[in-house]
Amino acid sequence: MRIAFMRKYLFLPAVFCILAMTARAQTVEQIVAEIGAVNSKVVNATCATGTGMLISNKAMNIFLSNKVSSYLSDNYDLSLYKNYVTLNAAEGSIAISHNFHQPVDTDDRVRSFWVISARANIANTYAGNFTGRYINNQLGVALQKTWMGKPKTLYDCADQKLKMDADRAILIQNIATGVRTKATAFETDLTALKSNDVPGQDLTTVKNTLRRNFYATLREEYLRNFSQAQSDLLINTNNYKWITDAWTTVGIYAPVIPQKFEVADGNNNAASRYNYPFQAFVMHTRFWDSPKTGRFFLVFLGKASINNSVQGGDPGLTGSDGSYAGTYRNYLTPSVSGKLVYILPDSHVGVSFKSEKNFGSYHAANLITGIPIVLIDKKGVPIFNFEPQIIFYNINNTPLRNELSRNKIFVGLTVGFPLSKIVY
Repeated sequence: MRIAFMRKYLFLPAVFCILAMTARAQTVEQIVAEIGAVNSKVVNATCATGTGMLISNKAMNIFLSNKVSSYLSDNYDLSLYKNYVTLNAAEGSIAISHNFHQPVDTDDRVRSFWVISARANIANTYAGNFTGRYINNQLGVALQKTWMGKPKTLYDCADQKLKMDADRAILIQNIATGVRTKATAFETDLTALKSNDVPGQDLTTVKNTLRRNFYATLREEYLRNFSQAQSDLLINTNNYKWITDAWTTVGIYAPVIPQKFEVADGNNNAASRYNYPFQAFVMHTRFWDSPKTGRFFLVFLGKASINNSVQGGDPGLTGSDGSYAGTYRNYLTPSVSGKLVYILPDSHVGVSFKSEKNFGSYHAANLITGIPIVLIDKKGVPIFNFEPQIIFYNINNTPLRNELSRNKIFVGLTVGFPLSKIVY
């Protein structure tokens, strides 16, 4: 009788307590060990040629999101944020974009992702409403796929590599302390939980569920903290020579509503003409970042759009504000462009140059120069980009309608700002 009593009231609770403590210890140490394994991969990376890893793959994702987001000028530019908005005053357009990338559980770099955008021409619509002029409707959806290259880091093996290894070792100790402290506080609170605190539920089941959810959240939190801390460390210490990357994007734009123009023929009979400005494009970007030299973006873009006589400035078409006379037609306009952006080191200001050439019925060449400026928050993260521009239109003097031929220099402004969390 006494043996049965001791087994029921003393031995079994003690076993459960020991098992719970063991499970807790294993869970905490597994989190610490997993973070240590991520760090070991970086520490053991070879440095024979001065290239390799200074931070983990996910830390590099965060680092690049900071550096690349320093230039967000139009809807073709890369953003590693889940959501972002771009505006172009010269085109009177706005684009709202969403990145579909979902993070993986392992320490891996961002390899590819889809982005969907809604685009509209808000400026022309407002101007048309206030002045009573024709509204050039443009509303559509863009879908694009981006493939990221593998980032390459160049550094001094005998100096910068050793400093980063030492700094990361301290990060590991701080994170391990934080994990154990939080786990201890949680287990203390969990032990104090009584049956009457959760009426109608099995206390053991409740504790197991709370414990499982807590440690899953704790793991995710501190893996993210370790990645963020590594990125901050690399940015603050500048312990690297160059970091380079490249990415390629392919996309299409499909209009939701057509453009409409009223065009009269030789007998002065007006008829409605429509254009669906579909577009397909491919873009490749090279990126370089150096603490001493600054940041460079080199962008090559090729696209093909469905154009029309009105927007293409066909000199055989006369009129304005949506009412025209002459021969109207839709046609394909291929174009290529190249852009170089330079951001000064330790600065939020840069300079950009863009050259664009169109081919076919509309074959004007344009030049754009701008001054990109990025505003940051108190943590040094870019939160707002704007770029005043000077646009030199039709520098090759392609014959166009009179109103388009007279205006060859414009002032433009682009705005870009990321929203929500980064692609991690």
